[in-house]
Amino acid sequence: MSAPRPVRGQPPAVQALLPLSGERAAAPPTGAPSPSAPDRPEGLAPGEVLVEVAVPLPVDGTFTYAAAQTLGLNVGHAVLVPFGARKVSAYVVGPGTLPPGARHKVRRVERLLDPEPVFDARQLELCRWAADYYLSSLGEALATALPGSYKGTSKRVFRATAQGIDALGRDLVPEPDRLAVLREVVAHPGRSRGGLDRALHGELDPELIGRALDALVRVGHVEDEQVEPQAPGHQIKVVRLRVDPETALVTLGSRMRSIVAALQDAGGELPLRALLELEGQSAAASVDRLVEKGLVEKIEREDRAASALTEELGGQGGAAPPPNAAQQTALDAIAAAGSRPLLLHGVTGSGKTEVYLQAAARVLGEGKQVLVLVPEISLTPQLLARFRGRFGGAVAVLHSGLSAGDRLREWRRIRAGEAQVAVGARSALFAPFTDLGLILVDEEHDDSYKQDDGVRYHARDLAVVRARMAGCPVVLGSATPSLETWFNAHEGRYALVKMPRRATPRAVPRIEIVDMRGLPGDALISPALEDALRTTAANGGKAIVLFNRRGFAPVVECSGCGAEFACPSCCISLVLHRRQQRLSCHHCGFFVPYQPDCGICGTALSEVGHGTERVEEVLAERFPDLRLSRMDADTTRARGAHGRILEGFRRGDADLLVGTQLVAKGHDFPDVHLAAVVGVDSLLSLPDLRSAERTWALVTQLAGRAGRGEVPGTVLVQTRHPEHFVFRQLGQGDEGGVTDDDLDAFYLKELHHRRALAYPPVARLVMLRVEGADRELTFNRAQALAAALRSPGGEPQVLGPVPAPMSKLVGRWRFQLILRARRDPAALRRLLRAHRSSLIEGSKGGVRLIVDVDPRNLL
Repeated sequence: MSAPRPVRGQPPAVQALLPLSGERAAAPPTGAPSPSAPDRPEGLAPGEVLVEVAVPLPVDGTFTYAAAQTLGLNVGHAVLVPFGARKVSAYVVGPGTLPPGARHKVRRVERLLDPEPVFDARQLELCRWAADYYLSSLGEALATALPGSYKGTSKRVFRATAQGIDALGRDLVPEPDRLAVLREVVAHPGRSRGGLDRALHGELDPELIGRALDALVRVGHVEDEQVEPQAPGHQIKVVRLRVDPETALVTLGSRMRSIVAALQDAGGELPLRALLELEGQSAAASVDRLVEKGLVEKIEREDRAASALTEELGGQGGAAPPPNAAQQTALDAIAAAGSRPLLLHGVTGSGKTEVYLQAAARVLGEGKQVLVLVPEISLTPQLLARFRGRFGGAVAVLHSGLSAGDRLREWRRIRAGEAQVAVGARSALFAPFTDLGLILVDEEHDDSYKQDDGVRYHARDLAVVRARMAGCPVVLGSATPSLETWFNAHEGRYALVKMPRRATPRAVPRIEIVDMRGLPGDALISPALEDALRTTAANGGKAIVLFNRRGFAPVVECSGCGAEFACPSCCISLVLHRRQQRLSCHHCGFFVPYQPDCGICGTALSEVGHGTERVEEVLAERFPDLRLSRMDADTTRARGAHGRILEGFRRGDADLLVGTQLVAKGHDFPDVHLAAVVGVDSLLSLPDLRSAERTWALVTQLAGRAGRGEVPGTVLVQTRHPEHFVFRQLGQGDEGGVTDDDLDAFYLKELHHRRALAYPPVARLVMLRVEGADRELTFNRAQALAAALRSPGGEPQVLGPVPAPMSKLVGRWRFQLILRARRDPAALRRLLRAHRSSLIEGSKGGVRLIVDVDPRNLL
């Protein structure tokens, strides 16, 4: 007989934390049924209650389970429940309810994952808002907000072998099910069976995925490993005094007296490990005897030690400098903002970070908490050091560069009230603060704030929502605000404070546009850039060269027979990484070893185009006396690599830093005299609505890295399209750099284009992407979806389906629909809510549906 299924319920209203003591509450609560009520679920034992849980799967609504009263479940607890044939983590969101008069066999909560609730009512409210707005299940939104330790149990993870990658490249996997699973394992090594089920949800039945995995392991294409859960354990043993130490010392021997004295010096308790480090490992027996005598006790407690990174980056202390006039204006505006968003538009070097620090100090002085968001891991150590230097151990750090254990400890420090400031990347938005007084979003324009899988939320926009719920200000800081934020500020929705000058009396860098027309097509370094680099080196300065594409060459082909190297799973060329001697796909992870001669005709292969690796090589040949360093996704894979590269450049280990957009992000190097953008046209030519805006921001942000010391900075931008309005507007100010008037002029021009095309911020978009291995089936499903969503009134518009610009990735054909609301955003929300369940649960029959509300790109 099959196991009873969990009972689906409706999402209950947001409720305060309350014990689930057997009373049944609907939304709103309707009272408690008698144990003998006729609708009592079949099999519900005495001492059990019903709880409503959300599961982190793409299923709309919540589910009712039975749970023992002795578990003491509250709203916010993480639990383990059976769901179908598997067990999943789930989150208690309220007392359970059943349809009136119904009789159900209710499945039971298996165990509690953490004795402490992992979210409170306000965080639940935020996740409900996110689930509603971004079209996800509540369980998925809650799982996104929590440390990974609360998202699973022991698991079997899978990785492709070299044999499997070779079989994929040579098309030796004819079975469609195995091929789909192998592609997913190659693209995402280390995924669990549950992760593969979620990734292939709707495309393959879980049973078929399991069979395919077993077969791939059996033939040696995939290897598996059993990984035991580390958390949410991370408990430590603590030894604590139970009696007056003066009384105890009288009757004890010297060893036990020493232990008691150590505990007394530490304030009455010490972690067992720390105590044994002080007293020697042999003291463990003496501790046990003290426990037997009832003089001390051993207890378990959450490990909330600060992460190693937090401790290493202690920063430099010191009193806050007096703010200048522009900084004081900004501080006054923040203090008066209430819960209204505020755009802090300050040029690079204007002192925005000091404004953040002093605004945070005011809030902390009021006994409240501060959340600081940065877009990239590479920025976190620098900003963290500034905050640690000012606020010490009150600062926690949250980002994916930490190990899972460190992230959990930092998160628990926040939950326990031991840290009042959190600095981190996108996911830090969900830090478990209970009394937020300020949210700071640095570099708010950055696309890294947008989650590109799972719940596709935008951390900046959710920060505005969280601040409104908390009744506190949110400060959106940038030298190049996103057009949406700029538009909101100029429409009066956000407060606006400008800091148009650098904090120190230094001119903004001069921007020069270098016309590359007339130079050979493969020319990488213009004569103007070469001369500028030599001048910079002669003057003892440093330089940064940005090329926003990693690898050595984006295309490899044979001029003899025409052979080329394309990814077997994606409609794109493999990128040559010469140092690794491999050709790699940057989208699915597939790679093959590289041989410089064609395997078909023996002709030497042609390496076409450029990447950061080739830029580094060319510069090293032209400037053999300069020390070079490279910063891109290839050189920063190791933990802490971002910080090591930047610190080495700051220290003088390198004269020239080459990299992707990572080198343009908020770094402060006083001795950088020159910054150059090479190959910017590839970014400008992308078929995306924000290409011009991203190009403007990238050049302007990089310009901010130059001239921060005594020597004025210079910025060179190489392009074959100098007539484009982005380049015409750059550097038109009287001082030669980007002025406030230049930026407004650019935004007005870009806004004119967006109005003509009905793009954000004057319209709202939702992108629906339909993906599947069968091209015809996928396209037909996309057409059916478009027909179901179209309304006679024409608002919102349904555009498409059309092939995505990258029409095939990871073996799936991709078709896109755009929902666009020109005049009535509310109509778009009504349409999404009317089709909510079908959109959330739309992945089925071999086709996957992805919903992206407010997409940042359409690629």
